[in-house]
Amino acid sequence: MIIKISHYTSYTFTNIVPRLVQSLKLYPSVCKNQKIIDWKILSNKGSIVDSHIDSLGHKILNIYSQNLQGNQIIISEGKVETKNLCGTLSGLREKVNPFCFLRSTSLTKPGKKIIELSKKTTQKQNEIKFFYELNSLVFNAIKFKSGSTDNQTSAEEALKKGEGVCQDFAHILISLARAFKVPARYINGYLIEEHNYDNYSTHAWVEIFIESLGWVGFDPSHNICINEKYIRVNCGYDFIDASPIKGVKLNYLGSEKLTYKVDINVSQ
Repeated sequence: MIIKISHYTSYTFTNIVPRLVQSLKLYPSVCKNQKIIDWKILSNKGSIVDSHIDSLGHKILNIYSQNLQGNQIIISEGKVETKNLCGTLSGLREKVNPFCFLRSTSLTKPGKKIIELSKKTTQKQNEIKFFYELNSLVFNAIKFKSGSTDNQTSAEEALKKGEGVCQDFAHILISLARAFKVPARYINGYLIEEHNYDNYSTHAWVEIFIESLGWVGFDPSHNICINEKYIRVNCGYDFIDASPIKGVKLNYLGSEKLTYKVDINVSQ
Protein backbone atom coordinates (compact mmCIF):
# COMPACT_ATOMS: atom_id res chain seq x y z
CA MET A 1 0.00 0.00 0.00
CA ILE A 2 1.27 3.49 -0.87
CA ILE A 3 0.13 6.12 1.62
CA LYS A 4 0.50 9.87 1.23
CA ILE A 5 0.82 11.96 4.40
CA SER A 6 0.71 15.73 4.93
CA HIS A 7 1.23 16.82 8.54
CA TYR A 8 0.99 20.55 9.34
CA THR A 9 2.04 21.85 12.76
CA SER A 10 1.44 25.50 13.61
CA TYR A 11 2.85 27.46 16.56
CA THR A 12 1.58 30.97 17.31
CA PHE A 13 3.71 33.01 19.73
CA THR A 14 2.31 36.00 21.61
CA ASN A 15 5.70 37.73 21.87
CA ILE A 16 9.00 37.68 20.00
CA VAL A 17 11.00 34.55 20.81
CA PRO A 18 14.66 35.65 21.20
CA ARG A 19 15.98 32.17 20.51
CA LEU A 20 14.30 28.84 19.82
CA VAL A 21 15.86 25.43 19.13
CA GLN A 22 13.53 22.62 18.06
CA SER A 23 14.39 18.94 17.68
CA LEU A 24 12.27 17.03 15.15
CA LYS A 25 11.57 13.29 14.92
CA LEU A 26 9.24 13.46 11.93
CA TYR A 27 10.80 11.07 9.42
CA PRO A 28 9.12 7.64 9.10
CA SER A 29 11.19 4.77 10.45
CA VAL A 30 13.49 2.86 8.13
CA CYS A 31 12.54 -0.83 8.26
CA LYS A 32 11.22 -3.66 6.08
CA ASN A 33 7.63 -2.82 7.04
CA GLN A 34 7.75 0.45 5.14
CA LYS A 35 9.75 2.13 2.37
CA ILE A 36 10.02 5.90 2.11
CA ILE A 37 9.31 6.89 -1.50
CA ASP A 38 9.80 10.57 -0.80
CA TRP A 39 9.67 12.73 2.32
CA LYS A 40 10.38 16.36 3.12
CA ILE A 41 10.22 18.63 6.14
CA LEU A 42 9.80 22.38 5.76
CA SER A 43 9.45 25.35 8.10
CA ASN A 44 8.48 28.92 7.24
CA LYS A 45 10.68 30.23 10.09
CA GLY A 46 14.20 29.36 11.18
CA SER A 47 16.95 27.26 9.62
CA ILE A 48 16.51 23.46 9.30
CA VAL A 49 19.69 21.44 9.81
CA ASP A 50 20.20 17.67 9.61
CA SER A 51 21.50 16.58 13.03
CA HIS A 52 22.06 12.83 13.42
CA ILE A 53 20.59 9.33 13.48
CA ASP A 54 19.95 8.43 17.12
CA SER A 55 20.42 5.01 18.74
CA LEU A 56 16.80 4.08 18.00
CA GLY A 57 17.18 4.82 14.30
CA HIS A 58 15.34 8.14 14.29
CA LYS A 59 16.55 10.72 11.78
CA ILE A 60 16.82 13.92 13.84
CA LEU A 61 16.54 17.42 12.39
CA ASN A 62 16.95 20.69 14.27
CA ILE A 63 15.37 24.08 13.58
CA TYR A 64 17.27 27.13 14.83
CA SER A 65 15.33 30.41 15.11
CA GLN A 66 16.23 33.88 16.37
CA ASN A 67 13.78 36.68 17.12
CA LEU A 68 10.93 34.51 15.91
CA GLN A 69 7.67 36.42 15.69
CA GLY A 70 4.09 35.47 14.96
CA ASN A 71 3.25 32.13 13.37
CA GLN A 72 5.59 29.21 12.63
CA ILE A 73 4.40 26.40 10.35
CA ILE A 74 6.26 23.09 10.15
CA ILE A 75 5.25 20.76 7.30
CA SER A 76 6.16 17.07 7.19
CA GLU A 77 4.91 15.24 4.13
CA GLY A 78 5.61 12.52 1.62
CA LYS A 79 4.78 9.02 0.42
CA VAL A 80 5.48 5.69 2.11
CA GLU A 81 4.97 2.18 0.75
CA THR A 82 3.90 -0.22 3.49
CA LYS A 83 3.78 -4.01 3.92
CA ASN A 84 1.79 -6.24 6.22
CA LEU A 85 4.24 -8.39 8.21
CA CYS A 86 1.53 -9.66 10.58
CA GLY A 87 2.48 -7.28 13.37
CA THR A 88 6.18 -8.08 13.51
CA LEU A 89 8.82 -5.39 12.99
CA SER A 90 11.75 -6.25 10.76
CA GLY A 91 14.94 -4.42 9.85
CA LEU A 92 14.77 -1.58 12.38
CA ARG A 93 18.04 0.35 12.50
CA GLU A 94 18.47 0.58 16.24
CA LYS A 95 21.28 -0.19 18.67
CA VAL A 96 19.40 -0.22 21.97
CA ASN A 97 18.91 -3.31 24.11
CA PRO A 98 15.14 -4.02 24.18
CA PHE A 99 15.23 -4.51 27.94
CA CYS A 100 15.84 -0.79 28.50
CA PHE A 101 12.10 -0.51 27.76
CA LEU A 102 11.29 -2.17 31.07
CA ARG A 103 11.77 1.26 32.61
CA SER A 104 8.56 2.91 33.81
CA THR A 105 7.77 6.61 33.66
CA SER A 106 5.29 8.78 35.52
CA LEU A 107 2.80 8.13 32.68
CA THR A 108 3.26 4.35 32.60
CA LYS A 109 4.09 3.32 36.17
CA PRO A 110 1.88 0.34 37.16
CA GLY A 111 -0.49 1.19 39.99
CA LYS A 112 -3.38 -0.49 41.78
CA LYS A 113 -5.70 -0.42 38.75
CA ILE A 114 -3.03 -1.83 36.43
CA ILE A 115 -2.28 -4.65 38.88
CA GLU A 116 -6.00 -5.45 39.13
CA LEU A 117 -6.22 -5.59 35.33
CA SER A 118 -3.17 -7.87 35.13
CA LYS A 119 -4.93 -10.49 37.27
CA LYS A 120 -7.57 -10.97 34.56
CA THR A 121 -5.19 -12.77 32.20
CA THR A 122 -5.77 -16.46 31.47
CA GLN A 123 -3.35 -17.37 28.65
CA LYS A 124 -0.02 -17.30 30.49
CA GLN A 125 1.02 -20.73 29.13
CA ASN A 126 0.88 -19.56 25.49
CA GLU A 127 3.20 -16.62 24.86
CA ILE A 128 1.54 -15.33 21.69
CA LYS A 129 -2.03 -15.70 22.95
CA PHE A 130 -0.97 -14.02 26.19
CA PHE A 131 0.01 -10.78 24.46
CA TYR A 132 -3.09 -10.81 22.28
CA GLU A 133 -5.10 -11.15 25.48
CA LEU A 134 -3.28 -8.20 27.07
CA ASN A 135 -4.17 -6.12 24.01
CA SER A 136 -7.83 -7.15 24.28
CA LEU A 137 -7.91 -6.46 28.02
CA VAL A 138 -6.86 -2.86 27.38
CA PHE A 139 -9.30 -2.49 24.47
CA ASN A 140 -12.15 -3.43 26.82
CA ALA A 141 -10.83 -1.58 29.89
CA ILE A 142 -11.71 1.95 28.77
CA LYS A 143 -13.91 3.65 26.19
CA PHE A 144 -12.53 5.90 23.47
CA LYS A 145 -13.62 9.49 24.03
CA SER A 146 -11.95 12.48 22.37
CA GLY A 147 -10.87 15.22 24.76
CA SER A 148 -11.41 13.12 27.87
CA THR A 149 -7.73 13.19 28.89
CA ASP A 150 -4.65 15.33 28.27
CA ASN A 151 -0.91 14.87 27.74
CA GLN A 152 -0.29 14.50 31.46
CA THR A 153 -2.87 11.76 32.09
CA SER A 154 -1.18 8.58 33.29
CA ALA A 155 -2.20 5.00 32.51
CA GLU A 156 -3.49 4.60 36.05
CA GLU A 157 -5.58 7.78 35.83
CA ALA A 158 -7.08 6.81 32.48
CA LEU A 159 -8.11 3.44 33.91
CA LYS A 160 -9.81 5.17 36.83
CA LYS A 161 -11.68 7.50 34.45
CA GLY A 162 -12.68 4.58 32.25
CA GLU A 163 -12.12 6.58 29.07
CA GLY A 164 -9.35 8.08 26.98
CA VAL A 165 -7.79 8.42 23.54
CA CYS A 166 -5.25 6.27 21.65
CA GLN A 167 -2.44 7.72 23.76
CA ASP A 168 -4.11 6.40 26.93
CA PHE A 169 -4.77 2.95 25.47
CA ALA A 170 -1.06 2.79 24.58
CA HIS A 171 0.07 3.88 28.05
CA ILE A 172 -2.15 1.28 29.72
CA LEU A 173 -0.84 -1.56 27.53
CA ILE A 174 2.77 -0.45 28.14
CA SER A 175 2.15 -0.34 31.88
CA LEU A 176 0.46 -3.75 31.81
CA ALA A 177 3.30 -5.36 29.85
CA ARG A 178 5.93 -3.88 32.14
CA ALA A 179 4.00 -5.20 35.14
CA PHE A 180 4.80 -8.64 33.71
CA LYS A 181 8.46 -7.62 33.25
CA VAL A 182 8.07 -7.49 29.46
CA PRO A 183 9.68 -4.62 27.46
CA ALA A 184 7.13 -2.35 25.80
CA ARG A 185 7.34 1.03 24.11
CA TYR A 186 5.15 3.83 22.81
CA ILE A 187 4.90 4.26 19.03
CA ASN A 188 3.95 7.49 17.33
CA GLY A 189 2.79 7.43 13.72
CA TYR A 190 -0.18 7.43 11.38
CA LEU A 191 -3.07 5.08 10.63
CA ILE A 192 -5.27 5.20 7.58
CA GLU A 193 -8.84 4.37 8.59
CA GLU A 194 -11.94 3.76 6.55
CA HIS A 195 -14.78 6.25 7.11
CA ASN A 196 -12.35 8.82 8.58
CA TYR A 197 -11.06 10.82 5.65
CA ASP A 198 -11.47 14.35 7.04
CA ASN A 199 -10.61 14.05 10.73
CA TYR A 200 -7.13 12.57 10.87
CA SER A 201 -4.56 13.00 13.61
CA THR A 202 -1.37 11.24 14.58
CA HIS A 203 -1.94 7.78 16.05
CA ALA A 204 -0.37 5.88 18.95
CA TRP A 205 0.16 2.17 19.48
CA VAL A 206 2.59 -0.15 21.29
CA GLU A 207 5.45 -2.45 20.45
CA ILE A 208 6.00 -5.38 22.81
CA PHE A 209 9.23 -7.38 22.76
CA ILE A 210 8.52 -11.10 22.40
CA GLU A 211 11.73 -13.09 22.56
CA SER A 212 10.70 -15.58 19.86
CA LEU A 213 9.57 -12.85 17.44
CA GLY A 214 11.27 -9.57 18.37
CA TRP A 215 9.24 -6.37 18.46
CA VAL A 216 5.54 -6.83 17.66
CA GLY A 217 3.13 -3.93 17.15
CA PHE A 218 -0.21 -3.99 18.99
CA ASP A 219 -2.92 -1.33 18.68
CA PRO A 220 -5.07 -1.58 21.84
CA SER A 221 -7.46 1.16 20.73
CA HIS A 222 -8.48 -1.05 17.76
CA ASN A 223 -7.72 -4.45 19.34
CA ILE A 224 -5.49 -5.58 16.46
CA CYS A 225 -1.86 -6.01 15.50
CA ILE A 226 -0.39 -3.45 13.11
CA ASN A 227 -0.66 -4.03 9.36
CA GLU A 228 -0.04 -2.18 6.08
CA LYS A 229 -2.34 0.68 7.16
CA TYR A 230 0.16 1.88 9.79
CA ILE A 231 3.12 4.20 9.25
CA ARG A 232 5.67 4.13 12.06
CA VAL A 233 7.48 7.41 12.80
CA ASN A 234 9.20 7.11 16.18
CA CYS A 235 9.21 5.34 19.53
CA GLY A 236 9.87 6.14 23.19
CA TYR A 237 9.08 5.26 26.78
CA ASP A 238 5.78 7.17 26.62
CA PHE A 239 3.96 10.00 24.82
CA ILE A 240 6.36 12.68 26.06
CA ASP A 241 9.48 10.73 25.16
CA ALA A 242 8.13 9.97 21.67
CA SER A 243 7.01 13.55 21.00
CA PRO A 244 7.85 14.36 17.35
CA ILE A 245 8.73 18.01 18.10
CA LYS A 246 10.54 19.27 21.19
CA GLY A 247 11.67 22.84 21.68
CA VAL A 248 13.77 24.93 24.03
CA LYS A 249 13.11 28.70 24.22
CA LEU A 250 15.59 31.21 25.64
CA ASN A 251 14.44 34.35 27.51
CA TYR A 252 10.84 33.98 26.33
CA LEU A 253 8.13 35.40 28.57
CA GLY A 254 5.08 34.95 26.36
CA SER A 255 2.81 32.01 25.61
CA GLU A 256 2.19 29.84 22.57
CA LYS A 257 -0.70 28.11 20.84
CA LEU A 258 -0.31 24.80 19.03
CA THR A 259 -2.60 23.56 16.27
CA TYR A 260 -2.15 20.81 13.71
CA LYS A 261 -3.77 19.19 10.68
CA VAL A 262 -3.10 15.76 9.18
CA ASP A 263 -4.18 14.60 5.72
CA ILE A 264 -3.83 10.91 4.82
CA ASN A 265 -4.62 9.34 1.46
CA VAL A 266 -3.99 6.06 -0.33
CA SER A 267 -1.93 6.87 -3.43
CA GLN A 268 -2.12 4.79 -6.60
